Amino acid sequence: MATADDVRRTPREVLDHYLRVFRADTDELVGYLADVSVYGLMLQSQQPLTLPDGEESIRLRLELERPIHGAQEIVLEARPVWSRKESSSVFHHTGLEFTEVADDDRARVQVLMEIYRLNMV
Repeated sequence: MATADDVRRTPREVLDHYLRVFRADTDELVGYLADVSVYGLMLQSQQPLTLPDGEESIRLRLELERPIHGAQEIVLEARPVWSRKESSSVFHHTGLEFTEVADDDRARVQVLMEIYRLNMV
């Protein structure tokens, strides 16, 4: 398991698409994927992300625009580690650390980072 300092040093990709992110158990749209690494993601949403009482993590489903390794989605478990709303923004941003990701879905995250990478030229 990576430490918080390791995670911060891990390359993160700002994406050129805002992929939709849902609660896996209810299919409720919770926000949009703003950036991602192999250890976590940043969610952008209109409302702050809340967890049911007593829950420390949430099962999420990232909807892909096109299949990656034969799948249209990535399912993972993540725990919120920070949340904020800038005073000039209408969006809340939540940083989540992955707590459980199947090997196939972790490989899909790596491909996702490559194909949706925002190229700043």
